[in-house]
Amino acid sequence: MSIFADDVIFSFQGSPDSNKPDLEKSYREEFAHPEESRIWLPEFEEFECSGDLGFIRSTWKLEVKTPDGKVEVKAENRSIDILRRSPDGEWKIFRSLNYPLTRKPK
Repeated sequence: MSIFADDVIFSFQGSPDSNKPDLEKSYREEFAHPEESRIWLPEFEEFECSGDLGFIRSTWKLEVKTPDGKVEVKAENRSIDILRRSPDGEWKIFRSLNYPLTRKPK
């Protein structure tokens, strides 16, 4: 959660916008599956910054390892994250725009 600014707004197509407490709750629920090993893997496509603002375009895949050892891609989302640099030099996401891919995951 440390990558997110306290005033983050996270938008996912088709869902209400989320703030930092909403995101934390969502992540706790997402990874509360002891029967499965879940990991979100990024494929970073573009990084840009100017002064104290920057963005990252990426695709994220949710891989789930089931008890029988199979790994399946359960979701694939595109995102653009807007970051700002704080006075102490840390970069934090303060806007995140996300949508599911309509094609089948690779």
